[in-house]
Amino acid sequence: MNRRSWLLMTAAAMALPQVRTALAAGYPEKPIRMIVPFLAGSSPDLLARMLGSELGKRLRQAVVIENIPGAGGLIGTTALKRAAPDGYTLGLLANTQLISSHMYAKRPYDLGTDFTPITSFSGGASVVVVKSSSNIRTLRELVAEIRRAPEKYNYASSGKGSIAHLAAEALLRQHDAKAVHVPYKGGPEITNAVLNGQVLFGIPVASMTVPYLRSGQLTPLAVTTAARSPILPEVPTLAEALPPGYVLDNWGGIFAPAKLPPDLLALLFTHLHAIITDGLLDTHARGIGAEIRLSKSPAEFAEFVRAEDRQYGKWIASIGIANGSGG
Repeated sequence: MNRRSWLLMTAAAMALPQVRTALAAGYPEKPIRMIVPFLAGSSPDLLARMLGSELGKRLRQAVVIENIPGAGGLIGTTALKRAAPDGYTLGLLANTQLISSHMYAKRPYDLGTDFTPITSFSGGASVVVVKSSSNIRTLRELVAEIRRAPEKYNYASSGKGSIAHLAAEALLRQHDAKAVHVPYKGGPEITNAVLNGQVLFGIPVASMTVPYLRSGQLTPLAVTTAARSPILPEVPTLAEALPPGYVLDNWGGIFAPAKLPPDLLALLFTHLHAIITDGLLDTHARGIGAEIRLSKSPAEFAEFVRAEDRQYGKWIASIGIANGSGG
């Protein structure tokens, strides 16, 4: 036996007592509920269904997806917060829910303390899009058109405090432009609002736009990540398209209510880690233009969430859209 094999066996043996504790209690004895505070058919929903299917196979129990969209994810996230920490209610939450929590004078929840972060799962860019028939082909042209007629144009988001709202307000304020914010329930509705001409532009998650970009119905102007997106390599970053730009990297992860027992946390992370590292979801994710990501441990993911929380709190305050102010 080589040293690497011995180390792997030792690590597995150390984890066995925790896993045995969960299994001895009969977990899971009934279906597991996974709350998704996004619309059915959205990128997070599709990813949750893929993951839930694989997790159900491993646990030999059904994982039932429950979509609870609205209010920037507040309703669904609060439902997860109030659930029992018994491993039978999980949630796929994203930085949308973290951002929206800063929009209230009294924060309705804190992702770092009111939940048990288990692992990151997905990530990627948002993309500034316009309807192809608009004849706007660059981000510079979009900003110039909005500045030419302040507040004449609308833009779509998935609710106040959503990623799309924050991204649009940051873009507009950076270039002293004004447009009217029109909130919708989620990414699919943002895309439809742009396609139907109800708004001039939107900044949905890039994976939601791929079919419409391929068909030529939407024109991509810039992505919000620091580097170009692997699913849209020809689309410039905000900094490339219209300096100085900014960076907004979407992410999603699996959470449980606060105080999830350590044995269940270890068991769930072990299964989720195996599903993601085995590449079981890669083909499906690429099919909808999504990117799969993974944390090394629950502790690493929890620290990442806390750092993101601090960053977004400062950002929201600086552009003035918190607690009833701004667009």
